[in-house]
Amino acid sequence: MKIITLVTTAFLAVVSTAGFIAVLSTVGLLTVLSAAAAADLPRKEPPPPAPPVGKAPIGKYPVGKYPVGKYPQPVVTKG
Repeated sequence: MKIITLVTTAFLAVVSTAGFIAVLSTVGLLTVLSAAAAADLPRKEPPPPAPPVGKAPIGKYPVGKYPVGKYPQPVVTKG
């Protein structure tokens, strides 16, 4: 009778440990999956900043449109 109790106790301890590990693994897996799903959710981004007033657009400066050593003639206006 003592051996049956010992074997039963050992079996239940193994099953209990395996069950605990299974539950712990499942909880960890669900935690990681929920974090990954939350990272994939779309977020509202702020609108782009307004362009500064009075400045030329970027990339519109006439670099390379004139021969080397020659400069464009300044525009002279009267008045």
